[in-house]
Amino acid sequence: MALNSFAEVQAFINQVLTQNTEIGGVSSSPHGSFWSNLTYDQFTQGNVPGINPPVPILVVGDSQSSNIIQALQGTGPLFGPDGQYGQMPANGPPFFTADQIAEIAAWIDNKCPP
Repeated sequence: MALNSFAEVQAFINQVLTQNTEIGGVSSSPHGSFWSNLTYDQFTQGNVPGINPPVPILVVGDSQSSNIIQALQGTGPLFGPDGQYGQMPANGPPFFTADQIAEIAAWIDNKCPP
């Protein structure tokens, strides 16, 4: 399934969290369900709400440098085994599968169609 719009990305993230019975734990996180509450511009150009110092959500066209992808994979300086936050969602496992992460990554690599 290709994600062709921001609305599809929002719905997909919520769908996976719901299937994994993790959606309920999101409200207790510092960032809440930010993907649902931000505009397209805020999501593609802004920072994760509630995190200080600021952490950009993503890099348009570069999924591997995008914090949302690193968070879901549990990789990178912030989300790896020695990172400040660890793999997301914090109430996992289960976590997003590699295929599910690839869906979001493809949308980012495709320059985040609105």
